Amino acid sequence: MRGIGGIWRWTQGPWSRIIRLAAACARHRRAFAAVEFALVSLAMFGFLLAIINLGMLGLTLGALVHGVQSAARTAAVQTSYNYATSRALTCPSNAAIIGYFNQHADPPLPPATSTTSNPALIASWSNNGNDTVTTEPPGVYLTLTGTYRWVPIGFAPFGAGINLSITTVATVTGSAQVSSAC
Repeated sequence: MRGIGGIWRWTQGPWSRIIRLAAACARHRRAFAAVEFALVSLAMFGFLLAIINLGMLGLTLGALVHGVQSAARTAAVQTSYNYATSRALTCPSNAAIIGYFNQHADPPLPPATSTTSNPALIASWSNNGNDTVTTEPPGVYLTLTGTYRWVPIGFAPFGAGINLSITTVATVTGSAQVSSAC
């Protein structure tokens, strides 16, 4: 009776050791589950960390864009107001523009403190009123560039991060007659 079904044939030859190992492993299924979880969890946690980092990157970039655009808009409106009320072109200082940025930039960005901090803001005022080559309308413009070095969560020891940069231009309304920039 032992030879029925072909089992006898496989337990007597060169395959007998492999059959005995497979039978022993079949008794320890929990060990297989632990090894399988260890292998799959590495990939799963890697993908989870990548998804979280991409979300944080998008949130940080959105906050940087919003902060730089709002700071440039506020500085241009303040300059337009100063020019309209006093007929003198007085532009906000870099410290004031950094203050505007800190008011409008949302977390996760830390507050800017100078032109070399992280995030860093660089403001430049220009006037193309005397330029006959340009295609833009004459007036005073603020070009504001904000940069931020973003470091992914969990990957700080492996790299210096990613440099994010946004540049925006804001026009000072009513400044077409002004002959000089700030």
